[in-house]
Amino acid sequence: MSLHTSAQGGPAASATATEADPVVLVGLVGAPFGVKGWTHVRSYTDPPDNLLEYAPWQLRSNGDASDIEWQPIDVEAETHANGLIARFAGVRDRDAAAELSGAAIGVAASVLPAPEVDEYYWRDLVGARVTNPAGEQLGEVRRLFSTPAHDVLVVVDGDLERLIPFVRQWVVAVLPETGQLVVDWEADWR
Repeated sequence: MSLHTSAQGGPAASATATEADPVVLVGLVGAPFGVKGWTHVRSYTDPPDNLLEYAPWQLRSNGDASDIEWQPIDVEAETHANGLIARFAGVRDRDAAAELSGAAIGVAASVLPAPEVDEYYWRDLVGARVTNPAGEQLGEVRRLFSTPAHDVLVVVDGDLERLIPFVRQWVVAVLPETGQLVVDWEADWR
């Protein structure tokens, strides 16, 4: 599977993020691959090669620094062995590829498919207020991470950080319209 996209073309092309259609982080540029300007790509999509379905790609240097603008870029990308590789416009040698290492890859939110019932994009959970069924405030979702068993919510309340498995056993309700999650978790559980 491969992707050839132009930052200038296509119905989904968007040169800048807007509040109505923000750019979503979907991967990172990795180390150089070979000597002709190709790089490894770390995809945050599930499965990883879904990243090839979304276009156009945009880059932001310095990883996910939020004060740096996204820049649309032409890219050629494909699956290779157990991962993805890409070559970006104007990058034709290993040294130029190395300069992109760590850059964030994003796409406009509008090009992503709608989640299935009871599925959520992590971006829609970050910032949610977390309470338990008794109404006790447990904090705010700051980020999530994956483990082989399940995803985990990182819920922060002041200096306290709770790691709550994102599974039905613990997550009672997800209310994206109000920015709230209800979890079966006691306030004194750390």
